[in-house]
Amino acid sequence: MTDKDQGLIPKLPTAWIIVLLLLLPLPVLARDEPELFITGDASEIVTENIRALINLQGYPCHPPKAQYGLIRRQILKHATEGLQAMGYYESQLTLSANTGGACATVSLDVRTGPAVILARADIRLQGDAANDPVFQALVDEDSLHIGERLQHDRYTRLKRNLQQSLINRGYMEGSLKRHELNVDTRTRKATIVLHVDSGPRYRFGKVEVSGSELDPALIDAYVQFREGQPFDSKRVLETQQAYLGAGYFSAARIQKGAADPNTRVIPISITLSDNHRWSLLTGVGFSTDTGPRIRLGIENRRVNRQGHRFRAETQLSEVEQGAGASYQIPLSDPLHERLDLHTSYVNEDTDSNTNERWMTGADYIVELNNRWVSTVSLEYLRETWQIADEVDQAELIMPGYQLSRIKANDPVYPTFGWRLSGKIRFAHQGLSSTSSFVQFTPSGKIVFPVIGGRILARMDLGYTEINDVTELPASLRFFAGGDSSIRGFGYESLGPEDANGEVIGGRHMATGSLEFDHPITEKWHFAVFSDAGNAFNDIEDYELRHSAGAGIRWRSPLGPIRLDAARAIDENRQWRIHLSMGPDL
Repeated sequence: MTDKDQGLIPKLPTAWIIVLLLLLPLPVLARDEPELFITGDASEIVTENIRALINLQGYPCHPPKAQYGLIRRQILKHATEGLQAMGYYESQLTLSANTGGACATVSLDVRTGPAVILARADIRLQGDAANDPVFQALVDEDSLHIGERLQHDRYTRLKRNLQQSLINRGYMEGSLKRHELNVDTRTRKATIVLHVDSGPRYRFGKVEVSGSELDPALIDAYVQFREGQPFDSKRVLETQQAYLGAGYFSAARIQKGAADPNTRVIPISITLSDNHRWSLLTGVGFSTDTGPRIRLGIENRRVNRQGHRFRAETQLSEVEQGAGASYQIPLSDPLHERLDLHTSYVNEDTDSNTNERWMTGADYIVELNNRWVSTVSLEYLRETWQIADEVDQAELIMPGYQLSRIKANDPVYPTFGWRLSGKIRFAHQGLSSTSSFVQFTPSGKIVFPVIGGRILARMDLGYTEINDVTELPASLRFFAGGDSSIRGFGYESLGPEDANGEVIGGRHMATGSLEFDHPITEKWHFAVFSDAGNAFNDIEDYELRHSAGAGIRWRSPLGPIRLDAARAIDENRQWRIHLSMGPDL
């Protein structure tokens, strides 16, 4: 067994996990206020609504006798309000209290009685809003469910959304002429009346931008609306986000001017504050694949008035040392289109290979209307490598294309989201390359909620069409094993081997992972997982390797920090520790 096959932990991780869990800041659960118990025939959703309105936190475990009457009145009042909000106007409430024990308890028995039914909804749109699809969509989406139990929140939500939409979409003279919720407890029927008179819709007026040294053509390209278009506050917010996300500005203040009732326009003023031209880039990190690492660099955010950017940085770790520079040019649509020119030098020394490579190239990057990011690239690679007893050098000119997208409900800690990416690149001896090949690398990951936690599933594939894998530089071959591949195995320790048992990398790869993550506290989570896969040259030689393990996660502001213990389950290997950090997608 080689050094890279040895586990990093000589003992089972059980003791480690127990100690780590004991160190977690678990909250001490202690009840220090009266507790409310709700019984009766109310449904769960009705019970939750009642409980949300009743708050006993302000009272001690044993309130003075003088407070019992006040507590009783408040509970009955809020319970009645909660029941009526859910359509129950003839409920019967029975309240009792037990003052013995360590802390007082209150029991509320609820008999809901028959529900009030929503019999009719009179919703009218007058003015320009009658032809505005946004308003019609609001009415359709906030269905009031005629013939079903009355629920006040649906009426309140629709009323609020209609009022907010009048403001957001430029109906400066609009209002709700009538808004009524009428309940007839005798017939147990309710009617809703919502009459909207929007008046005319105003338009964007003159747009004035000030405060920046950048070219006006570049600044105007970030504005998401034009003079004369119908007013929409969503476009105003998108414009502010575009400026702040551009990296050129430290602040972007957008103000609406006074609406002109004669011309029906709303002028807009935008005040920008330029960011500092130069910034220092620093970073430190650690993973079990690369060990500790440090990053140092500088960035010029505004090389010229056209918004060109320049960045130079170096990164040092036990496994990899390198330096690089890039030059970014915003194009006609700077928010979605740019040209990146880049060059880098890397010296890498892993257990499986040693390589020294210099790369330079250009990327044309476009964010499409459907949010997919398209990248057309052209790269030149010069690489010298040593794998086992093989020492060689290659020069490649590689055109390529990549399509990718990330969608998530939270950028740092998503409970639902996915990532998909596919890249193809090739080289040909007829295009001044030392070898010919085509390589395709699709990958994907999905996160979704289940039983109070999350499932994270990942798949990474690689396919290379080439006659002899030894013609591929080390950086283009596939290896498996490590923090982001198959935990329980060393970094790049899996793949095809030569006659001496040395891993030399393969033409293809297929790896995957399935993980269940469940919260212990707000910031700490526990996870169990299983990884599988390998690198290979031919499908008949594909040897699936499995691992399983458990770990903890801490939700830092930059993304989860993961500490895992894993081991191979298809052979006799020791446990390994894996430490990694970064967003889940």
